[in-house]
Amino acid sequence: MATYQTIQKKELLQFLEQHGERAYTIDEMVSAMETDPACSSRPGKSTIYRLLPSLVEAGTVHRFSRGSGRKASYQIVGGQSCHGHIHMKCTGCGRLLHMSDDASMALAEEIARTNRFTVDLARTLLYGTCEGCLASGKEGGDHE
Repeated sequence: MATYQTIQKKELLQFLEQHGERAYTIDEMVSAMETDPACSSRPGKSTIYRLLPSLVEAGTVHRFSRGSGRKASYQIVGGQSCHGHIHMKCTGCGRLLHMSDDASMALAEEIARTNRFTVDLARTLLYGTCEGCLASGKEGGDHE
């Protein structure tokens, strides 16, 4: 049984890595994996529900709230350690960007100094528009 779960986890991670530019809801993930010929051992919806919390906790996958916050989407982090910096999510193209550790720390220190509030760098997400979308006029997007 453990081998089956390991294969399913590997398949899920490979899918997320191949589509690292996009965040998916669980339903979107299931649908996309069903039609992706590269997915040979597709994990079921319940398996994905079981796997994602541990991947989020490990920092491998980032969880985003969509809309009113009742629905979540997930995106692979992209190989970078995400404990020392703030994330930036482009609302135009959906890319997940990483603020530099130095800039993240400076912002967190400024917030702590002026507001007496400690920022959790690994879980902080700023929404905005990336350089590429600004240049192409693709500001705003779907506001995941």
